[in-house]
Amino acid sequence: LKFAFSSFPCTPPFRESELHTMPTLLESFSCCYGRVDRCEGSLLLPADKALLGRPLAAASGLSRTPLLEDPGMVETVRLAEALLPGGQMTREQREWCTAHNVRRYFQGRGGNPAAAAAILAQALSWRQEYRAVLSGEREPVWQTDLRVLARGDDGAPIIYGCFRHNVRATAANTQHIFDHMAAVLETASRSHRHGATNADNIMDCHGFRMADNLNPAPMFQLMKMANQPYRDGLRTAILVDAPSSFYMLWRAAQPFLSEKTKSKIRFVSHDEAVALIASTSGAKAAAIVQRVMAENRSAEGCTSHRLPSEVKDDEDSPSEASENQRSLTRTLSRKLSRALSGMQSVYQHSTITSRFCCCRRRRPDATEDQPYKFDKFHVN
Repeated sequence: LKFAFSSFPCTPPFRESELHTMPTLLESFSCCYGRVDRCEGSLLLPADKALLGRPLAAASGLSRTPLLEDPGMVETVRLAEALLPGGQMTREQREWCTAHNVRRYFQGRGGNPAAAAAILAQALSWRQEYRAVLSGEREPVWQTDLRVLARGDDGAPIIYGCFRHNVRATAANTQHIFDHMAAVLETASRSHRHGATNADNIMDCHGFRMADNLNPAPMFQLMKMANQPYRDGLRTAILVDAPSSFYMLWRAAQPFLSEKTKSKIRFVSHDEAVALIASTSGAKAAAIVQRVMAENRSAEGCTSHRLPSEVKDDEDSPSEASENQRSLTRTLSRKLSRALSGMQSVYQHSTITSRFCCCRRRRPDATEDQPYKFDKFHVN
């Protein structure tokens, strides 16, 4: 079966969550059906026992290359790969090149594959540079209170950071600040729900001190992240209670921002920020933002928070969880049907069907008056 699935380029790749259920669905197709072992309620073929403990993607042996149907996006990925060091993508880079991600770069350059490939390659190089942080392999040395604070009713995450908890960027901690920002933006990009594709970013300027922000490196790095790796990931940037000294920093950043990005930036008061969040993300998210901003204006400040996110994975509503399960079932059913259709055509060719039989004990080729039969399987 593994050969059959890997032999058809037209078969869409399976996600890891789907691969967990594959042995159950395909059990009855195995010529060694009687030899299936059970381990803690899951089904494992004997040959799979040696794969326990390995990452599922490596254990499965199935390609996880995202399916791109648009020829322009396929060409964009091909050209971007050629621009990378060594002219080859890593497994993580290739898995990230989904239709959703590649489309942002392809459309951002007006459907020009060469131009889109240039900025896609920049994003892929950046992701490789920060691979350990983005994958969770290495935890950043947290620097500020920047985090995913909440998620709106519309499914868009809300990123929040207050200058009261800002730290001065030095040679010793600048990379730690970069890692912190990368972890938060990556977490936000994985926190979308209900079809949302971007996030709101609240920059609470309470406690802003110009003396602590003379090093522009963190600002330029954040702009770089928003420009390529997390392109079009910003819905609104909300700057709250910005003092006059902050506008010096704003004037320095303006020339590096596109008109599209500048149109997303709002300078508002504390109360206006709460009202804005309520109108876009709902009353619950607005109440969370209001509470945290009020605490940061108190004597002690907001000292209790989780990094990189306050949003818990179990906050999905029952209806959303049920819909996610139904969506997974429908997707898996479609992919299995396509795979089995391909298997049916292969089954008609005797040299291919031999791969479905582990014992390989077959009679000579069938004749017209003698139907083709297999010997009985001998199981030790």
